[in-house]
Amino acid sequence: MKDLRFEITGTLGLDKSIITDGGIILEEVNFKNMTSKLYPNLYLLGDVLNINRPSGGFSLQLCWTTGYVAGSDVGENLKK
Repeated sequence: MKDLRFEITGTLGLDKSIITDGGIILEEVNFKNMTSKLYPNLYLLGDVLNINRPSGGFSLQLCWTTGYVAGSDVGENLKK
């Protein structure tokens, strides 16, 4: 991972700019509690998910929402 390189071949321009691209495949995420379907007790939040969106507050909203879902799950598990 320290020497992982990607060749940039072009862009889509400023009108198609996004904050992030790539990440964890969504089929690997349990969206009811934001945990990995592959690794127990691993929570996947915000920009680590493969969700492309326009620039702006969308990334912040994704982080807040997934963090809330994960945090709520952790809180419920602590009560048990």
